[in-house]
Amino acid sequence: MIYLCGGLKNLSVKNAGIVYGFMDGSLDFNPLNLTARKELLNVIPAGPNKTGYYSYEVEQSHGTHIAVLDEKFIETAKYNRNVFDKNNADGVFTGESGIALCIRTADCVPVLFAGLNNRGRIIGAVHCGWKGAYGGIIKNAKNILTDKFNADVRDILIMIGPSICRKCYEVEEDFLNLFLAKDNLNRKFFQKTANKNKFFFDLKGFIKNELILNGFSDKNIYDLNICNFEDAGFFSYRRDKDLRRQVSFIALL
Repeated sequence: MIYLCGGLKNLSVKNAGIVYGFMDGSLDFNPLNLTARKELLNVIPAGPNKTGYYSYEVEQSHGTHIAVLDEKFIETAKYNRNVFDKNNADGVFTGESGIALCIRTADCVPVLFAGLNNRGRIIGAVHCGWKGAYGGIIKNAKNILTDKFNADVRDILIMIGPSICRKCYEVEEDFLNLFLAKDNLNRKFFQKTANKNKFFFDLKGFIKNELILNGFSDKNIYDLNICNFEDAGFFSYRRDKDLRRQVSFIALL
């Protein structure tokens, strides 16, 4: 099941031919499930004069590196419709059509980007775990949009998919102290648990704050507001302790 898939509603990219989706547990996108990759390409609506898409995934190392795909990608991929890039990265951006950018998650936050610049359309998909968010992956996304695509981040649309919510993300005090050492204002993203020995962490709230601090507009941030830990229809590593993953994707028709 796709919880969300379609053209973006915001006027700045209306009819821009951008499709995106957040899959539930009906499609297990763990790295070993090659069949799921083929199934995903059959799900995405075909674009004008296209028989299909390429899918592109990054290794995802809970880091801050973001890849960029240019016009050479399809020539390099040739007949390989499902590309799994072994170079470590946790996000990817492109202005090329026909490529479904894919992110795998099972508690972390999938963040999709879409917008326009003076040359055309731009899309991106970023895997935001706490390490990447803490390390500055949102700032890296902003730098790629501004430096490589000459885009105004205030006009970029952002979609946040199923991920663990604040009341389900329990952490130790040393985790809290790590974030406070970076900025004491980060305390607002933590709340003591009932026994007072642990804390709940608002990862999505922290990411949204990072987006705003880096110049993205709050009015252009859309959150699906689904907790994958609470909803058994989604995978959760904290709940299930296995390799199953849901996929989020975005593509230019």
